[in-house]
Amino acid sequence: MTMANPNTSEAIIGLDVGGTNTNAVAFDNQLVELADLHVPTVSGSVETVADSILETIAALHDKLDGTPLASVGIGIPGLVDPSAGIVRHAVNLGIADEPLEIVNRVKVEFDVPCRIENDVNLAALGAHHVLSGEYTLCDLAYLSIGTGIAAGVILNGRLHRGGRGVAGEIGHFPLSSDGPLCECGLRGCLEVCASGSAIARQWPSTGPTPPIESLIAAAIAGDDEAIETLDRIADHLARAIYLLAVTYDVDRIVIGGGVAEAGTRLLDEIENGVRRLENQSDFVRSLRLTERLSLKPAGAVGALGAAVLARLGGQP
Repeated sequence: MTMANPNTSEAIIGLDVGGTNTNAVAFDNQLVELADLHVPTVSGSVETVADSILETIAALHDKLDGTPLASVGIGIPGLVDPSAGIVRHAVNLGIADEPLEIVNRVKVEFDVPCRIENDVNLAALGAHHVLSGEYTLCDLAYLSIGTGIAAGVILNGRLHRGGRGVAGEIGHFPLSSDGPLCECGLRGCLEVCASGSAIARQWPSTGPTPPIESLIAAAIAGDDEAIETLDRIADHLARAIYLLAVTYDVDRIVIGGGVAEAGTRLLDEIENGVRRLENQSDFVRSLRLTERLSLKPAGAVGALGAAVLARLGGQP
């Protein structure tokens, strides 16, 4: 566990609030990690979620041995309005149409500036911050494959939200008109074909092993049904990567989200899907997509992205 540096003048706290767990990390002004805290996410209502976030911030601040708090950034799923500091329809947290007005609560409780943003957008921001030190990098798309599918987009080093805040919502891009029905009302959306929940539906796992890892293991062992299922999912994800590439023309596409915990074995399968797509098109092959793919950096990139947002005072 990381502990505070007594020579640090101020601290920035970044929170990544997930459906199951919340990662909270304190950084100094140079974004060097000082302390961290991982707690189960408390869900059910706007009050319970807000109270849990405030308690987590307070608990992490207590670890800083008196270091003053400069600002707080929060990444959270759902429909986020950064300018109003609220979130609605965070289904995994039990939040429906009633807004969670968490920014004002943090400001009142801790007397510091606070910023809020969609969790996938902040994971993209955190990944961009890390990978900019490894590559000549300006633009990046972060493809989050979890319970659903969405992308965070960084263009010219800045978070790209779009005019209505839906930039990167490719999970609801329809791949097939006769596919499974999606919650958005369309059929065959990427999310119902290749998300973590879609994988679990197509390849249920009865033990502790996540469905994607069970599926990959079965395919490696030669199970014909597993091979067919895995190829189909990889082909869907390859199309998602192609869609991001031709829409935003980013330097790098990063694979993240819970499904990405399968690691390099998953990346290998996605790259195989990309190659199958390349075999059908000289244009796709010219994009050199596999050279632009990578797994998310190690560490809490969502919390880091929240801290970057907080340090820059809003729009990065």
